[in-house]
Amino acid sequence: MNRAQSKSLNVAAAGILQAVEVAGSIGAPGGHLYAGLMSSGYSLTEYESIMAALETNGLVRKAGQCFTLTDKGVVINARITAAIAQHQQRAA
Repeated sequence: MNRAQSKSLNVAAAGILQAVEVAGSIGAPGGHLYAGLMSSGYSLTEYESIMAALETNGLVRKAGQCFTLTDKGVVINARITAAIAQHQQRAA
Protein backbone atom coordinates (compact mmCIF):
# COMPACT_ATOMS: atom_id res chain seq x y z
CA MET A 1 0.00 0.00 0.00
CA ASN A 2 1.37 3.38 -0.96
CA ARG A 3 1.08 6.62 1.00
CA ALA A 4 -1.91 7.92 -0.99
CA GLN A 5 -3.84 4.67 -0.45
CA SER A 6 -3.05 4.72 3.25
CA LYS A 7 -4.27 8.33 3.54
CA SER A 8 -7.45 7.45 1.66
CA LEU A 9 -8.18 4.56 4.02
CA ASN A 10 -7.58 6.78 7.05
CA VAL A 11 -10.01 9.36 5.68
CA ALA A 12 -12.59 6.64 5.01
CA ALA A 13 -12.21 5.23 8.52
CA ALA A 14 -12.56 8.72 10.02
CA GLY A 15 -15.73 9.29 7.98
CA ILE A 16 -17.14 6.00 9.17
CA LEU A 17 -16.45 6.85 12.81
CA GLN A 18 -18.18 10.21 12.39
CA ALA A 19 -21.20 8.62 10.71
CA VAL A 20 -21.46 5.99 13.43
CA GLU A 21 -21.30 8.68 16.11
CA VAL A 22 -24.09 10.66 14.47
CA ALA A 23 -26.28 7.54 14.44
CA GLY A 24 -25.97 7.40 18.22
CA SER A 25 -27.17 4.49 20.32
CA ILE A 26 -29.44 3.18 17.57
CA GLY A 27 -26.36 2.46 15.47
CA ALA A 28 -25.42 3.08 11.86
CA PRO A 29 -26.65 0.42 9.43
CA GLY A 30 -23.74 -1.30 7.72
CA GLY A 31 -25.43 -1.09 4.35
CA HIS A 32 -25.66 2.67 4.59
CA LEU A 33 -22.02 2.94 5.58
CA TYR A 34 -21.04 0.74 2.65
CA ALA A 35 -23.18 2.78 0.24
CA GLY A 36 -21.32 5.91 1.31
CA LEU A 37 -17.97 4.29 0.66
CA MET A 38 -19.12 2.65 -2.55
CA SER A 39 -19.97 6.09 -3.96
CA SER A 40 -16.31 6.99 -3.38
CA GLY A 41 -15.07 3.94 -5.26
CA TYR A 42 -14.52 1.46 -2.42
CA SER A 43 -15.29 -2.20 -3.00
CA LEU A 44 -17.24 -4.44 -0.64
CA THR A 45 -13.99 -6.20 0.29
CA GLU A 46 -12.36 -2.88 1.18
CA TYR A 47 -15.39 -1.86 3.25
CA GLU A 48 -15.36 -5.18 5.09
CA SER A 49 -11.63 -4.83 5.77
CA ILE A 50 -12.05 -1.31 7.18
CA MET A 51 -14.94 -2.38 9.40
CA ALA A 52 -13.03 -5.44 10.61
CA ALA A 53 -10.05 -3.23 11.50
CA LEU A 54 -12.29 -0.79 13.40
CA GLU A 55 -13.89 -3.69 15.29
CA THR A 56 -10.60 -5.47 15.99
CA ASN A 57 -9.11 -2.26 17.36
CA GLY A 58 -12.10 -1.74 19.63
CA LEU A 59 -13.45 1.42 18.01
CA VAL A 60 -16.85 0.09 16.90
CA ARG A 61 -19.18 -2.66 18.01
CA LYS A 62 -21.51 -4.54 15.66
CA ALA A 63 -24.96 -5.62 16.82
CA GLY A 64 -26.99 -7.23 14.09
CA GLN A 65 -26.38 -5.08 11.03
CA CYS A 66 -25.69 -1.83 12.93
CA PHE A 67 -22.48 -0.35 14.27
CA THR A 68 -22.06 1.80 17.38
CA LEU A 69 -18.98 3.50 18.80
CA THR A 70 -17.25 2.02 21.80
CA ASP A 71 -15.88 4.29 24.53
CA LYS A 72 -12.50 4.06 22.82
CA GLY A 73 -14.14 4.95 19.50
CA VAL A 74 -15.70 8.06 21.04
CA VAL A 75 -12.28 9.22 22.27
CA ILE A 76 -10.55 8.54 18.96
CA ASN A 77 -13.34 10.20 16.99
CA ALA A 78 -13.12 13.30 19.19
CA ARG A 79 -9.38 13.49 18.48
CA ILE A 80 -9.98 13.12 14.74
CA THR A 81 -12.68 15.81 14.79
CA ALA A 82 -10.40 18.19 16.70
CA ALA A 83 -7.53 17.55 14.26
CA ILE A 84 -9.78 18.20 11.27
CA ALA A 85 -11.04 21.45 12.81
CA GLN A 86 -7.49 22.57 13.53
CA HIS A 87 -6.43 21.79 9.96
CA GLN A 88 -9.40 23.72 8.57
CA GLN A 89 -8.52 26.74 10.71
CA ARG A 90 -4.96 26.72 9.42
CA ALA A 91 -6.15 26.44 5.83
CA ALA A 92 -8.54 29.40 6.20
